[in-house]
Amino acid sequence: MSNTIMKDAMTEQASITAHKVERVLWDVTTEAAELHAALSAILPDLDTRLTALRQELPCAHGINPFQSGAYQRPYRHLRAFYQDTGAGVLAHKGTEVYAHDRDQHLAVLSQFRIDYPVRGKSLFSAAEHFALVEQKIPLAISAFEAVEDAKAACMLQQAHLQRFGQLACTPTPLLVIQWPTSARDSHLAALRSLLSERAMRIVEISSADGLAAIIYHYPSLPLRVAHLPVELKKLGNTPWLQRLGSLTAGYGLTPEQVVDRWIDLVARMLALGFLPGRTEHIGIGHCLEMQNAVIDGGFVDLGSIIPMAEVKSDAAFMEMLMAAFADLSKTVRHFMLGPVADVEAEYRNPSLLMLACLQRVVPALLQRLHTYPDLEPRLQAYLDRSEASCFSALAEEFQYLSPAMLNPAEHA
Repeated sequence: MSNTIMKDAMTEQASITAHKVERVLWDVTTEAAELHAALSAILPDLDTRLTALRQELPCAHGINPFQSGAYQRPYRHLRAFYQDTGAGVLAHKGTEVYAHDRDQHLAVLSQFRIDYPVRGKSLFSAAEHFALVEQKIPLAISAFEAVEDAKAACMLQQAHLQRFGQLACTPTPLLVIQWPTSARDSHLAALRSLLSERAMRIVEISSADGLAAIIYHYPSLPLRVAHLPVELKKLGNTPWLQRLGSLTAGYGLTPEQVVDRWIDLVARMLALGFLPGRTEHIGIGHCLEMQNAVIDGGFVDLGSIIPMAEVKSDAAFMEMLMAAFADLSKTVRHFMLGPVADVEAEYRNPSLLMLACLQRVVPALLQRLHTYPDLEPRLQAYLDRSEASCFSALAEEFQYLSPAMLNPAEHA
């Protein structure tokens, strides 16, 4: 990775302290030997690093952005910081339970109001949103969430390595560790006065098996599309695409190559038999959304992916496929334009900008998909319908995408 990316000026210097691990919940060495071997070729001292990390994890003193030696936390990465290895980074996600300013940041989350599209600002806080809407613990990770995320990322990487002979530009999970009970108790105590009774009950249930941290490898510092307004503001007032090109050059890429890499990676996901976002993750953490799309052409937070074989309903399959098309297109729009207002009025659904993105992104994605053999039957059927008339193709798909209405006679 370019040093210009890793050595970006931060707002503060943060110290790092190692904390003891209670136990290891998931280990790449035993769970995915082929991934361990592939990553060892990239990172020769991997085993030495893993031996140390099984005993204790480095934890940053601060949650604010910082740079401290090989460690860095970019803007708005509240649940993870990164260690430069010289061959990508090791992400440390879930160590914030030991941050010295944890309570201060929890208090801020308890005061900040979520701004929902159309509805405006919510009556409950960001802290409540994490618990009530996303079923997550503010500034912490449950053991269940961490293990499930590791399994999902591992599943995709294993399939990608087997078929394409290389690791995908997605996280390679290394370890999931559990923190001591004292860390969980301290964190819940800090949340108790900030959350409603309902939200606190969800947090307590979610953390019943303990709090955890996950360590994963990623090929570069994972700056997200959602954070571009702040990152590009550092580069002056030249046109957006010009500044964007300066930033992506730090990854050895042009903005055009980044978009092509996203489209190619999503095509590979689909060809491997995975849908990027299961229904229950759409709107609260889809890997194709701008907060998870990395400006090196990769994606992180893969807990949302689902094998197509597990999707039993044809309607659910079509909904998830269409959501993938829409979310990828929306991410491309944000990447190329930033936070600009959509054209409203009669074109609000979709906006003219979204219509343009969909018209370009989706055909490019489908063109790549056509090059892969042995696709999942429902995905192949979707591609085959592109040869049918517009009307007959839509008639087939509308039956899956139109919400069913309750029968008043049955619910009188």
